[in-house]
Amino acid sequence: MQSTLRVLLTILGISAILICLSVFILGPEATAAMSERGYDALTGWRGPPSGPWPATMDSELRFYAPFWGAYGIALLAVARDLAQLSRWVLWLALLFFVGGLGRVISYLAIGAPHPFFQALMVIELVTPPLLVALWLGGRRGA
Repeated sequence: MQSTLRVLLTILGISAILICLSVFILGPEATAAMSERGYDALTGWRGPPSGPWPATMDSELRFYAPFWGAYGIALLAVARDLAQLSRWVLWLALLFFVGGLGRVISYLAIGAPHPFFQALMVIELVTPPLLVALWLGGRRGA
């Protein structure tokens, strides 16, 4: 269980850092467009892409991108030294889950985003309980 937890934390951490860099350097609109095109190519989805992003949203998301990158660094630190830092798994999982709840609120308040972002919402709601289950299983096995 510890190995699986370490791998998931590492994948999530690397993903967060790469997303941070893409949003910060290329911008959120370009990052979203690349992700949507990749999703469309993999699934065959033929709906419309997201529209243009306003300058205020670009500014906000580039501001928040380093925080997402810091989250990724924290995940990698915990994965690297799980024996000493495992107590942080619960908090990092909770933070990821709350982010997914933010997507749920947006979905209900504004409407459905591109299916790629709906898939992210599912990942953000399903992965944290899995991380916690693996963490608890590792604690029982220790």
